[in-house]
Amino acid sequence: MLRKPVVDRMESVQPVGARMKQVLVVEDHPLVAEATMQLLTQRFQDVGVECSDTATTALARLNDRAQTWFRVFLDLAVPGAFGLSLAKQVRSLGFAPVCCVISAFDREDYVRQLQSWGFLGYIPKSAPVDTFTARLSDAMRGFGTFPAALHAPRPETVRLTARQTEILELIQEGCSTKQIAERMNLAAGTVNNQVAALMHVLRAESRSHAVVKAIGLGLLDLEQGRKSAVERAPFP
Repeated sequence: MLRKPVVDRMESVQPVGARMKQVLVVEDHPLVAEATMQLLTQRFQDVGVECSDTATTALARLNDRAQTWFRVFLDLAVPGAFGLSLAKQVRSLGFAPVCCVISAFDREDYVRQLQSWGFLGYIPKSAPVDTFTARLSDAMRGFGTFPAALHAPRPETVRLTARQTEILELIQEGCSTKQIAERMNLAAGTVNNQVAALMHVLRAESRSHAVVKAIGLGLLDLEQGRKSAVERAPFP
C-alpha cells in the first residue's frame, strides 16, 4: 500500500513546550472506543486521549477554540450522524488533514469522497488487529492510509435522477411499462426513454440486469425487492 505523508496543520500550532498531544476519538461503541484509546496510549506515551460518543459532543469539542487537536479518529455512524454528514462538518471546521476515519462501512464511494476531501486516512474496522494497529500508527505519524483498492483506476460514480430511481424501483417490483406509466402518470414512450437512459448509465443489458447492478451499487434496497416479491406471491 502506498502511503503519502501529509502536512499536519494542527501539530504545527502546538504550544511551545507542550508535552501532550491531544487526540479525539469519536466512537459510540464502548469496546471499540476503549480498545482504540488503549492502543494510542500504549504506543504513544506523549498522547492524551478523549472520547466523544455522539456527533453533537464531538462537534462541541472540535469547536472549542481553547483546545488543539493533534489527531481525530472518527466513526461515521455515531448518534446524530448519517452517512458522511459528520465527516463533512469535520471538514468544514478544517480538521480533515488530521482526521482519520475508522468505520464499519465497506463503501468505496465513501472512501473516495473522504480522500478527495483531504482526510488523513480510512481504516476499516474489519481489518486484522495487526493491520489495524499499524494503520493507526501510520495515521498518528502523519502518513495517509487508505485501502489499496483506491490506487486502481477509479470507476465513475453512478447517479440516477429521482424519476429514474422511481422507475427502477417499480421495475424491481415487477411492473411493466404500461403499469409504470399508469402509476407515474407518464406516457409509455416516456417510460421507455427513461428506462433506456438508466440502463445506459448502469451499463445494463436488460431491465433485470439494471436492477441487479443498482442493488450492488446501493441504489436500490434489496429488502424492498424481497418484500414486493412476497406480496405478489399467490396464496397457497
